[in-house]
Amino acid sequence: RENPDLGDGGFRAFVLAFMDGFVTTLCFVLTVGSATENVVLFAGMVSGFAGIFSMAIGEWISMQLQNDGLELELTAMRRFMRAYPSNAATKIKAVLAEKYSISAKTVDMLLADLKKAADAQDKLVDFWSRVDLGIDPDELGGKPWKAVIMCAVGYGAGALVPLASWYLGGIWHQGFYGCLIFSFIMTIVVGGALSNFTAHHWCYTIIRQIAVTFIAAGCVYIFSINMPAGL
Repeated sequence: RENPDLGDGGFRAFVLAFMDGFVTTLCFVLTVGSATENVVLFAGMVSGFAGIFSMAIGEWISMQLQNDGLELELTAMRRFMRAYPSNAATKIKAVLAEKYSISAKTVDMLLADLKKAADAQDKLVDFWSRVDLGIDPDELGGKPWKAVIMCAVGYGAGALVPLASWYLGGIWHQGFYGCLIFSFIMTIVVGGALSNFTAHHWCYTIIRQIAVTFIAAGCVYIFSINMPAGL
């Protein structure tokens, strides 16, 4: 099957934000379960909206800083290439020989072809950055705005799961247990869906998803019920 394009940051941002919203809101709902239904839903919604903005802003800032740092690295490479072309060629040869076991003769032929291009320096820097640093100059750090949107959507979707399950469970006056059961089912669904993007068996991803989600929720819940009442 065709491999999905996961390199622009959108998928990673969505999964990160979904799990953040899901686990954060699940912990919140379970720890304030003694409050009235309206209080839980109102506070959960406020917490969810705050999380959406905090995740989106944090993702945008972090990706912009990553892009700026990579661009600074490329600028330094261009300056080095312009000031010391022979040293740069020697370094490229060493990298290709060490990483890919390419002979010096083959590298010389490759560099000679690159130097014939109209924008030879840009081509050399592009090639050098890819083979040495793993930087793709055409997609520095992915797409920040796509990651921001995916963060907002992911966090909102993740936070909605515990809140909706609490509300549905509350119809039968079992908000706490409804939240647990529905969140458990959703964790299985998410784990199974994520298995399509890994080399692991779906059982592994589901068990991993359940473990990390409910270990986190359990720790927060145990901490909350053991807090002094007047604190």
